[in-house]
Amino acid sequence: MRLDLPAICAYRAMVRKTQFPWLLIGILVISFAAFHILGLILAVLGLGVAYFSSLRLHPRMRHGRCKGTGEVRGAVFTWTHRKCPGKVCQGGRQIRWGAGLWGAEHVRSERARTVQAKVTAKEGNRWR
Repeated sequence: MRLDLPAICAYRAMVRKTQFPWLLIGILVISFAAFHILGLILAVLGLGVAYFSSLRLHPRMRHGRCKGTGEVRGAVFTWTHRKCPGKVCQGGRQIRWGAGLWGAEHVRSERARTVQAKVTAKEGNRWR
């Protein structure tokens, strides 16, 4: 049986961001309770592999201030927009912390360029 969802259905995450740490803790506790230290070690290794593969597949995340749109609505005239003032926001997306350190080569070089630009701007008193 195959389910085809119509294109008008909005994407809804299965696990919210606030629930995710509890899910990880639950996996670790259950694995320790069931298989003791060996289960805990295997669970940590499994979660580590899942995290690193996630960094390779999805190196960016939505920017929190603009919610991924890259623009912020006006406070008084709410139909107007301006570019997101966040320094790390580039079109509504930002590089995940781990992806900048252990991700794909092009993502690591992009992060290095961004960090270098920030250092240069701070030295030239052009930061914020």
